[in-house]
Amino acid sequence: QFLEKRYDDQEYEVPKVIVVWGQNPPPTCSDGFFGHWILDCKRRGSKLIVIDPRVTWLASRAKYHLQLRPGTDGALALGWLNVIINEELYDKEFVEKWAFGFDRLKERVQHYPPDKVAEITWVPEKTIVEAARFYATSKPAGIHWGVSVDMCPQGTTVAQAISHLWCITGNLDIPG
Repeated sequence: QFLEKRYDDQEYEVPKVIVVWGQNPPPTCSDGFFGHWILDCKRRGSKLIVIDPRVTWLASRAKYHLQLRPGTDGALALGWLNVIINEELYDKEFVEKWAFGFDRLKERVQHYPPDKVAEITWVPEKTIVEAARFYATSKPAGIHWGVSVDMCPQGTTVAQAISHLWCITGNLDIPG
C-alpha cells in the first residue's frame, strides 16, 4: 500500500522484516524500484533476510543470508511454505477469508520438506526453518524480488510461490 507521506504517515508501520530475494537493490535495482527504501527501513529497525547466491552488501548485514544454489528459488519458497503451513504460522483469518485453493497448496508443499529443500538448494535445513519462522512471525513483512526471479526459466511459478508467502501470512495491502 502506497501512502502519500510514506514513513511519516500515521498508518505506516516499518516492516519488521524485509526479504530481499535475488536482488541487490541499493546499487543495482534495475526494475524501477528505488533501492534506498530498504536502507531507510533498516535504519528504522527492519531486519533483513537475503536470498542470493552472492554475498552482497545487504547479505553481509542480514539476520539471515540464504546462499542458495542458483535456480533453486522455487524449491526454497515451497520449503518455506511447508514450514509455515505445517507449523500453522500462517494468518488463519486471512487465509479463510481470502485464499482460494489453500488445501491444494498445503498438499503440494508436503513434497518440499526442509530436509529435501536443503539438498536441492544447498541451504542448511536449520537456516531454512529459522528464516521461514522469522518471516512468518514478523508482521508486517515485505518481500522484494528482482529480475533474477522474473527471468529464470520457471519465473512465473517461482513468483507465484513467493507471492503465496505474502498471501498466507496476511502481508497484502497493509502499511509497511
